[in-house]
Amino acid sequence: MARKQGNRILRTSFAVLGDGKTEQAYLKHLKSLKGYKYSVYPSLFNDITIESAEKKIDELLSGGCDLIVYLTDYDTVVNQDKQERFNALIQNYAEVDEVLIYESMPSIEFWFLLHYKLTTKEFVNAEEVTRLLRNYIPDFSKTKTFLENRKWVEDMSGNGQLETAIANARTVLRQKENDDVSDHFPFTKVHLGIDKFEGQKNKDIKKLRGIGLEK
Repeated sequence: MARKQGNRILRTSFAVLGDGKTEQAYLKHLKSLKGYKYSVYPSLFNDITIESAEKKIDELLSGGCDLIVYLTDYDTVVNQDKQERFNALIQNYAEVDEVLIYESMPSIEFWFLLHYKLTTKEFVNAEEVTRLLRNYIPDFSKTKTFLENRKWVEDMSGNGQLETAIANARTVLRQKENDDVSDHFPFTKVHLGIDKFEGQKNKDIKKLRGIGLEK
């Protein structure tokens, strides 16, 4: 964990894994916009599998990483017929406090959609969510040119819309957990990751204030 040594502060080592290019771009831009203190993996816009994610998580843990958040699309898990493997991954780290696995159903695009509207419409796949999302972000695409431009995340998260998305995600997840819903009921846990990002940011600010190093 973060420690104070003399006049230096050693911050918590915080890593976030995104299983696709969209997640990685979003995390990179969000970090820049919000001042979050995490490292994004992979760093070269490469898709990762459950197996490679587990390998990276273990590598980060062995290297002393204090907290690891893994964001993944559940429709990818289903499409690859890896539900059992994904459940095993969750079980493997169930007692490991340093590892948090947050999925979105069907995909992270549902999290983006919640910045604009509250919906529990069921989607067959990520493409259906993306089509609806384009009502609000007409140019949205998974091309490198679009994803690498920070403006789409800046526009989507501004004017209180990030807070709206968090509130909407909590409402949807609460309904999923409390009601009898189908396997295609949409949800996201990205907001839980946002809570962790904000918590770490605030801890660092408090520690800096405590040793008189905050700018």
